[in-house]
Amino acid sequence: MGLKIDKFTWAVIGIVLLLVIGAVVTVSLNRSRGAGAEQPTYLTEDSPTTPVHNAFVALQQGDVAKARLQYSAHVLKDVEDNKVYAPFNQGNYGNDRTARRLRILESKVDPNDPKRATVTVAIDQYSSGGLFGGNNTYSTQRFIEVIREENRWKIDTAEFFNY
Repeated sequence: MGLKIDKFTWAVIGIVLLLVIGAVVTVSLNRSRGAGAEQPTYLTEDSPTTPVHNAFVALQQGDVAKARLQYSAHVLKDVEDNKVYAPFNQGNYGNDRTARRLRILESKVDPNDPKRATVTVAIDQYSSGGLFGGNNTYSTQRFIEVIREENRWKIDTAEFFNY
């Protein structure tokens, strides 16, 4: 007396197998996309937004030397005199539980002084955790002053994207 499985049971087993295979494929595709997601690159264009983008990328990657190049002499002097906080001496800027994304919303050159501009950015922060492994997302909008110094745009405010 052998075990006899009817057509309905085979259909249920087939559907469950298809769902499991689909879930495995989806998870593996999403993981590979996340692991090798487009790494931010530095910009080279002569624009008020360039130092903002480059400083954000450099600080995320822990490249302090590259980050310092994006700031005006005035800001660097204030950092050296301990008048303002800067992550330049703290090591890695990153936080393993928080991912950040910079969105440049607007850039306006001062009509009265073409060597000054304001760059409006939004920083989206994604953090994992919470009850039942939920994720949190929030955005902050900031206005960053930039100036022309040494024939290039540089950040002229103590903005280090770390809050």
